[in-house]
Amino acid sequence: MGFEVLRRLRLRRTALAATLICAGVVPGALPEARARAEAVQQTTLVPRDELFASPTYSELQISPDGKALAFLHPLNGVLNIWVAPIDDLASAVPVTRFDNRPPDGFQWSADGRFLLILKDIGGEEHSQLWIANLEKRTVINATIDPAVQTKIVKVSARRPGEILVGMNIRDPRYRDIYRIDLATGQRTEVFRNETNYIDVIADPDFNIRMGVRGNADGSWTYFRLDPGPSEFMSIPLVSLRNSKVFGLDAAGRLTMLDSRDGDKANLVSVDLASGKKALLAEARRADIMEPLFDEESGALLATREDPLVNEWTVRSDDVRAEFAALEAAVAGPFRIAGQTPDNARWLLLETVPNRADRYSWWDRKGRTLTPLVSMRPTLDQRALARRTPVTITSRDGLSLPSYLTLPTGAKLGANGMPVKPAPLVLLVHGGPWLRDDLAFDPQHAWLADRGYAVLSVNFRGSSGFGSAFMAKADRKWSETMHDDLLDAVQWAIGKGVTAKDRVAVMGLSYGGYSTLVSLSFTPDTFQCGVDLAGPSNLVRLASAMPEWWTWQKPQFLNRMGDPSTPEGAADLLRRSPISRVDAISKPLLVTNGANDPRIFPDQSQEIVDALKARGKPVTYAFYPDEGHVYAKDESNISFAAIAEHFLSKCLGGKAEPYGDDLVGSQVELKTGAGFVPGLEKVLQAGTK
Repeated sequence: MGFEVLRRLRLRRTALAATLICAGVVPGALPEARARAEAVQQTTLVPRDELFASPTYSELQISPDGKALAFLHPLNGVLNIWVAPIDDLASAVPVTRFDNRPPDGFQWSADGRFLLILKDIGGEEHSQLWIANLEKRTVINATIDPAVQTKIVKVSARRPGEILVGMNIRDPRYRDIYRIDLATGQRTEVFRNETNYIDVIADPDFNIRMGVRGNADGSWTYFRLDPGPSEFMSIPLVSLRNSKVFGLDAAGRLTMLDSRDGDKANLVSVDLASGKKALLAEARRADIMEPLFDEESGALLATREDPLVNEWTVRSDDVRAEFAALEAAVAGPFRIAGQTPDNARWLLLETVPNRADRYSWWDRKGRTLTPLVSMRPTLDQRALARRTPVTITSRDGLSLPSYLTLPTGAKLGANGMPVKPAPLVLLVHGGPWLRDDLAFDPQHAWLADRGYAVLSVNFRGSSGFGSAFMAKADRKWSETMHDDLLDAVQWAIGKGVTAKDRVAVMGLSYGGYSTLVSLSFTPDTFQCGVDLAGPSNLVRLASAMPEWWTWQKPQFLNRMGDPSTPEGAADLLRRSPISRVDAISKPLLVTNGANDPRIFPDQSQEIVDALKARGKPVTYAFYPDEGHVYAKDESNISFAAIAEHFLSKCLGGKAEPYGDDLVGSQVELKTGAGFVPGLEKVLQAGTK
């Protein structure tokens, strides 16, 4: 059967499921259907398209008047924005009809008459601003130029029909500031950024009050612009990643996370006129991630940290009893995704054991929790493995917050570990200044369902654990950062989770780099690797950063390494997998998107060509219509199918037949299809 016929069959199947779900009916919800599903799920694999298709419900946002919810939901196989009455999700109607890629993000306008949407064209990260007029049911592109990147600078209730945006029309490195009329899309320049600020801060009346300059040492300096530019504060590189300005209020007070006075990020207020700083909340065990303010009074109620599992610290006696009741009612760690304007309800996003994350309503007066909707309702009918938080100690004494998922249905011993060692996939996060947490991860669920243990490690350099933890990774790529991953593997072996000859590594971006480092620097530890858009040449990475990365390039050069001197270039090359390609002997699967502005495809092509020239087993799956993080369901599902069969050959886990899971994607197998079981056959069938 050809790919086009299979694609039509699959779209009809997806459309039927989406229709049932949108109407409030989950397939398999009837008692007899549920019984059949529960009987079957014990012997069948969870389908890849249930794990790697876009969530059915995500990014729920309450309208400013509290009468509606906006959210992402599939339309004809692509995530679009829908709006529903706040208590009638089944009556949702689509606001957008994007047919190629989902939005990157969206938010309500201040008065709720419009939705402000950022979306690129092909993954190149040049976000276009789309304005959806809910009354007229129109959607316009206010950026128009796919080479221009747009950032929303300010939305204010004092200027409900307008917004401030930054656009790099004049200079690709820096954004000028424009006021946009939301009804017409017309823009007016209000601030020409000839002083080359990497960001600006506006007050609620749309006055540009501050400019931010990036410095060569990686620090940022904030300038007060009224009445004239004067230095206001500086944030050094060591504090930059966990310090963040939330905004400037009408009284001229900045609210921000600030780690300059210690290791952890505290919540502070800074007066713009005097520079006086007031401590609002002190961090306890990790960086404060977000504050919760009362929607009506503006009082600080609580703050959230995530040292290993989400923790809320109550900051007001008025809600102490309420938070105790809330934490007793929820299924697991939670975030507060929104508040109704009348202060009556909170919208929660809960992490549910053995299930996908779900949205729930918290009734503040009655102190009752009411589940609203699962992000992936079809998975509620499946038996999923549970992720467990664990702390691993590195060889030099660092505590590494980590997350372990054991194979679905694995028989456990008294220590909670498998009776028999299982194959292990070390799943490495990107950034490297991002982090793993306990929220639902389809990759963990997928791999555990196929019989693998999965381990994700917050190695040094990960965010959320203080400035010192992050700084320990400076210029340590392939060195102590990699040692943390090796120590985690040894921990898993010592606990009986796995055996030394049953470990694979997989990751995206920096995680892809770690995959290449694992196979080239420590080839005896890993049996194979899956590299998603990982840099193989750090010299080339530093030299080819896009122009609009002006705001963060100095951070990379100071934290990763600077190739501008012969010594710096030599050091970066020494830590690059391409310099140790001869040591790679284990099978490698590589993927990259043609439009990736962060890790150019030549990074993948260089190491693939080098391995191919040496007769090493390498497979390269190339996506001409994708960027750094694949946005299309067809791309994610097709690559999961390829990776699953690759890992099955390497470690012996289960693999679902390809079926039609390569249908609709534009994947090109540049080389090495023969190294993945069954791949050549399914590719040949698709070309008939």
